[in-house]
Amino acid sequence: MTTKVEPLGLYLSAIPLQRARVSPSQDREKSRRILVHRYKVGQVLHYSPGIFEAVAWQGLYRVVRLLPAEGGDNQYRLKNEADGHERVVRESQLSAD
Repeated sequence: MTTKVEPLGLYLSAIPLQRARVSPSQDREKSRRILVHRYKVGQVLHYSPGIFEAVAWQGLYRVVRLLPAEGGDNQYRLKNEADGHERVVRESQLSAD
């Protein structure tokens, strides 16, 4: 025979999760590492769009502006060297080749 477990019983027997303790200096160091951009304004880079960005042309782009990180990846505003179109891209889509 199986015994029926009440939801309240599960709740009361659950082990509470504890937040990991991080010192303020470690927390500041982590945020500092995320904010450092690999590339500089004016630098010419090769852009490779993702599979869901088929509309964007890969090629050479000039960095116009550094943007804040989103989703753990720094962002840049780039301008296409050939046609002048601008777009916002993630750092993981760029290379200095």
